[in-house]
Formats: sequence, C-alpha cells, structure tokens
Amino acid sequence: MNRQTLVFAALVLLFLAALFVYQTLLPPSMNGSAIDPPAAVGDFTLQSGQGPVSLASFAGKYVVLYFGYTSCPDVCPTTLAALRESLSRLGDRAAEFQVIFISVDPQRDSPEYASVYAARFGPTFIGLSGSQAEVDAVARQFGIFYQLNPPDDSGFYTVDHTATTLVLDRQGNLALTWPYGLQPDQITEDMRNLLKK
Repeated sequence: MNRQTLVFAALVLLFLAALFVYQTLLPPSMNGSAIDPPAAVGDFTLQSGQGPVSLASFAGKYVVLYFGYTSCPDVCPTTLAALRESLSRLGDRAAEFQVIFISVDPQRDSPEYASVYAARFGPTFIGLSGSQAEVDAVARQFGIFYQLNPPDDSGFYTVDHTATTLVLDRQGNLALTWPYGLQPDQITEDMRNLLKK
C-alpha cells in the first residue's frame, strides 16, 4: 500500500470513530414528545380510596399521569392496558415508574371507585379523584381539557377529554408526553431511554 492509501484509510477510520462517538453522545430519540428542558408543574393533592395522595410523595420515581374516567368505553381502558403491558416488559425496573389515573368525572367516580378501577390494570396503579373544584384545578395545572357531554335518555353521558399521557421525571417536572395510540413496545422503549438518564 502506498502512503496516500494509508492516509485515506486512516481518515476513514477516524471519521467512523468520530461518528460513533457523536451518535453515542446524542440523546436517544423518543417515540413521545420530549420536553427539553423539562417543565416545572408544581405539586397537587387528590384523594385515593386510601386517603390523600400528593405528587411530591413520588419524588425519585418517574410518574405517568393519565386523565380519564371509569365509564370511558375505549380510550381510557386502551391506554391503561398499554401502560400495563409496557411496564410488564421492564421487569424489576417497572418499580421506578408510578402510574396515576386521575378521574375527570368526579360526579360518578369517587376516590374509592377511581382506585378500584386503576388497580384493575395494575396492582401498583393509583386512582385519584376529588371535588369538582379540585379536579378542575389539577386539570388546568397540566393543560388537560375535559367536557361532560349531555346525557342520553338513560342518563348515561360520556366525557370528552385530552387523551395524552404525561410523564414526569424523578424531580416531578414534565419531561415527556405520549399521544393516544402509542404501542406498548414504543412506550417501553421510551421508558428504557428515560432510565438511562
């Protein structure tokens, strides 16, 4: 090999090594929408079937917040089932995440009923509710829209609501959002990327 070929080969190897280092240092791409830098959202307290629960009590864990209602026919159970499946794929590291379901239908969903509903999807899932004013305040705090629709002849009504899942980092800041319909493998991948931080 002549000197020119050796120099070219060395430059190619140097470029490949630099590319590898660059890609290693890049933050992982997320399936959800990352909030960078994470946004401070503040604390809140709502009621579970076992008593008051404050967001601040989960410092050190990732908190997955989902706002919905227990009579929801489709979006809410689908989302909570996807979260359950995603966490099951994490094994022991699932304990580093806390799923909290907050009912936006406090007229029908007592704290006890919200707790029972959430636990159907996972034994560690927490269900919360409160007075209308308390739920309104927390929904506003996180930018969650909801609206009760007119009841049908039997008195049953649905609730339109934001279907986005919110992920708070270990310090309680909003770090990531997942749109409705994200698949469990995509959620698990994002969870694993969060755990690398």
